[in-house]
Amino acid sequence: MADSKGGVLGSFPWASLAVLMAFVASTQLVPHAFDALRPAEKARAQAPLDPDLEINARLWEDPFAALRRYQLERSERCERQRKAAQPVDGDCGQQMPRLRDPRNLLARLDADQNKRFDDTLVILGLMPGADFVGAEEARRRIRYATLAGLLAQDYVPDNAERLSLLEFRLLDAKADTGSPGYMVPYELLSLRRPGSEQSPSRYAQVALLWVDETALPLRKLDAVARLAEQLMGREARDRAHLRFKLDAQDALPRLAVIGPSSTDALRTALRDLRCAAELNNTAGIGSSPLAESDAARCLRRGEDVRAGLPADVLAGYQLLARAEFYNPSSTAPERMLPELQGYTRAVTGLDDGIDAFLTQHFSRLTGTQGRPPPVHMVRTVGSDADLIAKLVAELKLRLPQRHRRVVIVAERDSIYAQALVEQFRDQLPAGLKESLRVIYFFRGIDGVTTTEASAAAALATAAAKVPPLEWPESRDQLDYLRRLGAELKRSESSSGSLPIGAVGIFANDVHDKLLVLQALHEDFSDRVFFTTDMDARYLHPRTQAFTRNLVVASSLPLAFYPVPPEKAGSAVDLQAGTPPLRDIYQTSTYAAARRAGCRSEACKQREGRALDAVLKNTSVYEIGRSGTVALSGYTLDERPPQSAAGRIFVALLMAAVFGCLLFGWPSTPAMRQARRVLLPRSPGEAALRMEPTAIVLVSMHALLLSYGVVSLVEFVLPGRMQFNRTPMLAALAVGAALLVGLAGLKTGQARRPTLLLATGLALLGAAWLALAWPEGGWRPGGVCRTCEPTVWLEGVSSWPSHLLHLLALFTLLWTLDWAWADTQEQLCRDSDWLCLPRPPEHPSVVAVLRGWFSQVSVLFWKPGVGYSCDFRQLWIEYGERGEATPRAARTLFWYALTLGVVTLLFLGLNDGQIPEVPARGSEHRGLVRVTLYAALLLLPLLVVAVADATVLLTRFVRHMNVGRSFYPDPTIEGFAQALGSEHKGLWAQRFCARPEERVADGGGFTRHTLLDDWIDVQVVARRSAPVARLVIGPFVVLALLVVARSRLFDNWSLTPAIAAGVSFYVAALVGLTLLLKQAAENARRRALESMQADLRWLAGSAAPLSGLQEPFKRLIAQVENEQRGAFAPFFEQPLLKAVLVPLGGAGGTQLFDYLLLGR
Repeated sequence: MADSKGGVLGSFPWASLAVLMAFVASTQLVPHAFDALRPAEKARAQAPLDPDLEINARLWEDPFAALRRYQLERSERCERQRKAAQPVDGDCGQQMPRLRDPRNLLARLDADQNKRFDDTLVILGLMPGADFVGAEEARRRIRYATLAGLLAQDYVPDNAERLSLLEFRLLDAKADTGSPGYMVPYELLSLRRPGSEQSPSRYAQVALLWVDETALPLRKLDAVARLAEQLMGREARDRAHLRFKLDAQDALPRLAVIGPSSTDALRTALRDLRCAAELNNTAGIGSSPLAESDAARCLRRGEDVRAGLPADVLAGYQLLARAEFYNPSSTAPERMLPELQGYTRAVTGLDDGIDAFLTQHFSRLTGTQGRPPPVHMVRTVGSDADLIAKLVAELKLRLPQRHRRVVIVAERDSIYAQALVEQFRDQLPAGLKESLRVIYFFRGIDGVTTTEASAAAALATAAAKVPPLEWPESRDQLDYLRRLGAELKRSESSSGSLPIGAVGIFANDVHDKLLVLQALHEDFSDRVFFTTDMDARYLHPRTQAFTRNLVVASSLPLAFYPVPPEKAGSAVDLQAGTPPLRDIYQTSTYAAARRAGCRSEACKQREGRALDAVLKNTSVYEIGRSGTVALSGYTLDERPPQSAAGRIFVALLMAAVFGCLLFGWPSTPAMRQARRVLLPRSPGEAALRMEPTAIVLVSMHALLLSYGVVSLVEFVLPGRMQFNRTPMLAALAVGAALLVGLAGLKTGQARRPTLLLATGLALLGAAWLALAWPEGGWRPGGVCRTCEPTVWLEGVSSWPSHLLHLLALFTLLWTLDWAWADTQEQLCRDSDWLCLPRPPEHPSVVAVLRGWFSQVSVLFWKPGVGYSCDFRQLWIEYGERGEATPRAARTLFWYALTLGVVTLLFLGLNDGQIPEVPARGSEHRGLVRVTLYAALLLLPLLVVAVADATVLLTRFVRHMNVGRSFYPDPTIEGFAQALGSEHKGLWAQRFCARPEERVADGGGFTRHTLLDDWIDVQVVARRSAPVARLVIGPFVVLALLVVARSRLFDNWSLTPAIAAGVSFYVAALVGLTLLLKQAAENARRRALESMQADLRWLAGSAAPLSGLQEPFKRLIAQVENEQRGAFAPFFEQPLLKAVLVPLGGAGGTQLFDYLLLGR
């Protein structure tokens, strides 16, 4: 039997191997990049040149990059043809500027020759054209979103692979046509299914022009006006053979402007519009010095303040006054734009400041009398004020207002970031506003420019292999970030500074945000990081290490929700099959293009209402492991109904497991005592009295069960249970347990519950059910905007950790119950097994205090004097110290001492800070915090209880090893009878302890037998078996607590203070268990030495003692092969199994992850 357990198959840790395999397999559960299977191709044939479609460009390409590629290829090709004296291609000839003349576009658009353009839309898409890093990606995104929005309105490109070119003269309309012009790529789209209704909702065709706003000459809005005039001015109308007045709105194409592309560009456009109005005020300039002064501030070099605007620019402004303007990029509120100050309803009758500004100044340019027609700029992106309000509300849900501070890291050279900082400061509550700290940086932290982008990418690839520390002599600002993180970490140790609770990052460039996150996340991994504007780069696996748990307030999602089936006929499908976009500015551009594509007012209003419903309900996300998790706003309120089946199953499973283990099988000793009180007694069965410790344990079980049920109900039905009810529910549960315990204290009476007991339990149960009834009933559904998300492995929910905390608490109490009561019962059974008296009844508290050193303390327990050890006396002393009351006194004393040491150790290593629980809302944060703190407070109690039993047994074994034990006659007779009646008398024969002192006449201290040493080993094995198993419980609890802090579930961190606390418990348990193992092995070694001496004595003895040699050899073999309890082999040791619990599973993964992060 021992061989089967200790052999190769039995001792190999198959369970740990399975855990290791599962861990290795789980590392593969990460997304992988797609494999591009298209084979590489060489250019084998050149597409025929088309003077109207010059540029090869797919729909997803940057039009300006395609233009530069075309110009480079054209230059090389034309140069080769000229050198070879070959006939030049069409685009190398002199006729190309004429073909690119924008004044011919109207005639080209009049394909049906009906001389009407009311079914045509011309869109000016303003793009950032500068060669700074990120501009090309920004242009790709703008074009993709604009085309996606138009395609969603059923427009299709006339040619999906090529672009056309227009060449404008923006400096001087009468300049020589041979001078270089301003190139504008454009593309045409047509309605896929032309409508036959009287008032069509779509245009028949769309001309989409891509305007490089960076390359526009100063004043940029004047250049846009000149561009509009060359497209649709008098000469363009003459070439299209149109004859009409300008106010005939249905004759010209509808003009829409999507842009500018940033807040800075918007401010520039507003200043240019004001300057145009000031310069056009020629009458006021001649009569008013103030008007002349205002106009003079807008002059460029060489201009005359009295000349007014050029005629073509003024004509262009008249065209722009009829255009539709869309703002997809500027999120700054109006009060943060100095150009808009003073433009309110009092001037124009319009509420919106931008609309009032545009209307007033365009009316000054067009000369409109009376109240001018309004000029609107439709905002398709939310205001920063709404984002900040949402972020502040989210911080209130996550942070205590008086014990944490907020740090903002923002761009210094950005109006956008400055506006965010000011608004954030204004909206913070007083407790957080006083400690707010703002730190600035300059845009472009990595120091990369366009000309060095490829070189920087190569350096980044090389640096990824051996990351060097940033040298503080370079163009980048990375070393500033490193020192910033170190300085912020040091500031938390300052006596006058609060710990940092949240870090905000306000910047335009997402790459700057990512670098700040990398710099600060390692030192503040468990803090709240927040920013604005959702971007798909936050979700990529390459950034997951530092973007996980980032809180993002965003006015728009990356993808709109599909229309529910019940609203399919009435609601607008904003997504319309478009894949999720890359950032919210793409989404806003997409929405602007959708609305611009509407021809009828009814269509525009439907699009506007659908978009406003999203913009007015700003969304807040938390970045998860595989995607975003909606916390509030549109993405939460309009989310399709989520199934609660998984949560219900987990809740029912946990409730069933808890109920079965407590009330069914195997239950606990304390619960069994309570059950005997409630159940009827069989005839002749003696009354059983409940122990006081059992009453305490049953009360703790009831408290945890009540709290667990409340937690599970809240888990299934978020927001239905109020945390302030929990103390009352716990009090009712404890009251019911105490009622049962008080009934069990009456001994000698029938244990059938009396009427009073039954009535009391019924009333307490009814009150508990009434108080625990969830608000809104038991039907799942609804939205809780202040609750913790109920997701599993996204890493943004503390619910899995909370459930593990509940499981740890249950395991802790269950183990404590068994560790306390089962060891008491086992001590009584072992006393009967040894035919020795059971431990005495409970001494009084006064007796315990009086006999602390002589009868209670383990450390001051002195061994007997002399070589011979009276085992009966030693067992009585052991039982006195192992009895319930002395054991409870020692446990409480060492518990208080251990709790104080661990608390001081934790606070000392953590600079006096207590980490905040990463949960949203005071209700859920309190729920998780109470469970966690209860587990942390009770864990030392369990460790001390197990340590006390281990130390007591170790001292007992050591005292037994001082000399050779001798047992009373009943004990010897019992063991001799078990070995067989043949040699019973010989086994019970008494001798002196040492063989050399044994004489034939039996003189000396003849109290020992041949079985003494063998019985010693049997006692150690039998006593150490239940005590050694107790160590598994604390390790299981530690494993659950460590796993619960995994970032797999939420924004937890395994700090050095926590690691030190766990190591303290582990070291204490391992050390005590090794001491017990050492004492047991010493007992075995001493027993074997003594038994070998006895065997030699038997070999030299006469009959009948000489006949005991073979049976005695078998006893020696039993001692040598003993594998129970502390004698178990290495792979069968309970200690090793206990250590493998936290280290062989997810706890080891968590520790391994911490060590990796520690690099």
